[in-house]
Amino acid sequence: MRRSILLAVGARAIRTLTSARSRRGRYPARDQNREFLGPEPRGKDARKWHIRDKRKLSNRLREFFLYSPALGRTVGVRVLLPGIPQEVSPVIHLYHGGGDDFRSWTDFGAAEELTRNRPYLVVMPDAGAGTYSRLAVGGEVHDWPTFHTVEIPEFLRKTYSVSVDREDQLLAGLSMGGYGAMKYAAWHPDRFGAAAAFSSPLDPLSAVPAFDIIALREGARAMTLFGDPVIDRSEWIANSPYGLAENLRDVDVWLSAGSGSMSETKDRDLLESVVSGHGERFSARLGELGIRHSWFPRTSGLHDWTAWQRELAAWLGALERRRAYGGSGARRGEREVPRDAHEEPRRGDRRQLRRGASRELRRGEGAGRAIADGGEFTYLTGHALFEIHGWRVEISRRRAQIVRFGEVSAAGFSLTGTGSFRVRTPGLFRPGMKYEVSVSGPLGSTDYSQRADKKGRLTFTGRLAPAMHDPIIPGKRTRHFSTMGQEEVTTVRIATAAEDAEMDGNEAAAENEATAVTVARDRSDHVPKPAHDRTVAYPGGEYSEDGRTAENNSSSGSSDSMNRR
Repeated sequence: MRRSILLAVGARAIRTLTSARSRRGRYPARDQNREFLGPEPRGKDARKWHIRDKRKLSNRLREFFLYSPALGRTVGVRVLLPGIPQEVSPVIHLYHGGGDDFRSWTDFGAAEELTRNRPYLVVMPDAGAGTYSRLAVGGEVHDWPTFHTVEIPEFLRKTYSVSVDREDQLLAGLSMGGYGAMKYAAWHPDRFGAAAAFSSPLDPLSAVPAFDIIALREGARAMTLFGDPVIDRSEWIANSPYGLAENLRDVDVWLSAGSGSMSETKDRDLLESVVSGHGERFSARLGELGIRHSWFPRTSGLHDWTAWQRELAAWLGALERRRAYGGSGARRGEREVPRDAHEEPRRGDRRQLRRGASRELRRGEGAGRAIADGGEFTYLTGHALFEIHGWRVEISRRRAQIVRFGEVSAAGFSLTGTGSFRVRTPGLFRPGMKYEVSVSGPLGSTDYSQRADKKGRLTFTGRLAPAMHDPIIPGKRTRHFSTMGQEEVTTVRIATAAEDAEMDGNEAAAENEATAVTVARDRSDHVPKPAHDRTVAYPGGEYSEDGRTAENNSSSGSSDSMNRR
């Protein structure tokens, strides 16, 4: 009883504080207080995420405090329930920027009002200073990507009825939150169907000081986020949406930024001008790759909540139209710049968008099914261990490098880089069947045979290009050692063994013959019985149950049929 009273009073205090903060326009990250939760969990309780506190702030808004093993501490998460109740709801992961926290989108961004008539469940997790990366802070490691892409989805699945389908998992964010959304989409294009970035830095190598400042605000030391931009260039590219842009080929990408100025004043927002340049370059890069996307360079707008409320409303409107039309009306590589973000399409435009949307939907669905059935795809990453579309890849290497997992299909794949590899396929193959494997690369070629396991998977191990040892005295003359061999390609080809292929062909022929006999027997056992004035649908046209086709009926029957029509 006493605990219930304390929770009720606390919830009322939180609502009052939220309203006061909104009026003052303060950044809530400086006001966080979790002392009421007591000391952080230890031992067994610290091994799994769990909910430490939950509050109801409004009819739709919930506030949670989760303990995260990936972060080693308790963090806040806000959830907006769907404005239109759904049996299974699509999810929007909405990220805040630097200097904000998990309360910002509802306190300042009008997220609750803008999603009132939407079917989405909106989750707004905390992200610290906004690095959206893994970094060392003193003796601790803050693994924000694991918290956002592993623990938060698990929390949603166990707490709410949400869809896990790729097209129902959407990412969006402002400023650094948009960077996080686009980076997570590039890391996991098989899990997220759409990503939106409002006024975001999307090319970290062009904004090294800004990312260093964000890391310092988190409590880390200088140049510890991704390392030195020259020596550790691969690490920067591995965390760059611009560097991994080709992974976004099947993701619905939305970009927007203001000009950094307002028509009624002469003041200029330098930060918004910089991130607008990032959006322009990122859009150009996507266009070079032939990737469908929407880029909205605004003629005015500052780096503030007024602009971000407008962009969230515009993106939500676009999502609604695309869901109604069955997909996006933009062509691949097309730069979609509307006359006004809030302007509805005219009637003729609606017809054109609907036709284009259907084509894009069919193309996207076909691509998804093809990949699931062993169709070809390519993936760029800087991770030594990753899973994509059911393929699991482990690479043992001396230093960070960008790996291209290319031409991946049931017929084989290619890998670039140095070190050794271990690849396990999805269940694409026939369990127990023998397959011929050919591995060719800088170290030579190897041929061997392997049988698929009980789940229809094959596992390959091998060597990539040899890695140069670190020089005893590093300098300009040995700087190329860090990239030596990273462009070398190792190829693996898979083919059915000859005897198994012949056996499989004989089995298929026998199976087809058995199927034909079964079909003939079924047809003979199901001769239609005579009946009067009853017809049933038949692939060849109208079929009468007395065994006669419509063409053989009398002329009077034909005329009666015409009269009925």
